[in-house]
Amino acid sequence: MKNNLLIVIPSRLNSKRLKNKPLQKIGKKTLIELVYENIKKIKIYKILVATDSFKILNILKKNKIPCTLTSKKHISGSDRVAEISKKTKFKWILNLQGDEPLISISDIRSLINKTLKYNKKKPDFVVSTLYVKKKFKNNNRNEVKLIINNNNEVLEFSRNKMLSNFKKNEFFKHIGIYLYKSKFLKIFSKLKKKELEKKKNLEQLRILENGYKILAFEAKNDTVGVDTMKDLKKIKKIFTMNKH
Repeated sequence: MKNNLLIVIPSRLNSKRLKNKPLQKIGKKTLIELVYENIKKIKIYKILVATDSFKILNILKKNKIPCTLTSKKHISGSDRVAEISKKTKFKWILNLQGDEPLISISDIRSLINKTLKYNKKKPDFVVSTLYVKKKFKNNNRNEVKLIINNNNEVLEFSRNKMLSNFKKNEFFKHIGIYLYKSKFLKIFSKLKKKELEKKKNLEQLRILENGYKILAFEAKNDTVGVDTMKDLKKIKKIFTMNKH
């Protein structure tokens, strides 16, 4: 499996909600460096940061982090990862979003193992992802929710309130990671962006709207992605606490 799976971290400089997001400092290191250092703990797979920015590229090279320059035209991280899929021969590509420095390595290993096991029995899907069960309090639009059926297939993604269990007041929070079949990524980049994706600004809806299946497996650990300045402050606090 080692030579069959590549981990790609897409990293775009101009985020709408947080300026120069990948280069924001957390302690002495940038966000993108911390994402790489965390995923590097998985050890057995090759890792590559795919960016549209020479600024990011130069910092990565300076820190000896494997990286490559990609087009500025990509509208999502998956489009950026799709560009990489055309240049490599890996069977699977793990797309780890460049704003997830705290994602659990054990959950990533679990995602890979469960996906490969599922693929042997029912290979009619193109990508898998993770979710975590949470109690619903207030609607946070930065937390994407999902609903699945009994076969672990995703039925819907939304930023709005969407409960998976009304009695327990629970929802499934989507975690920003995708394990793609590489051959599908070559198709993904050619798929048309349809109404739901445009309306909700969620790239994964392009897959569902074009009739493909997404699997979702439960993670044991929640994670904190960096979308806003508030998230950044929260992450800084966590890293400071972890040092002591």
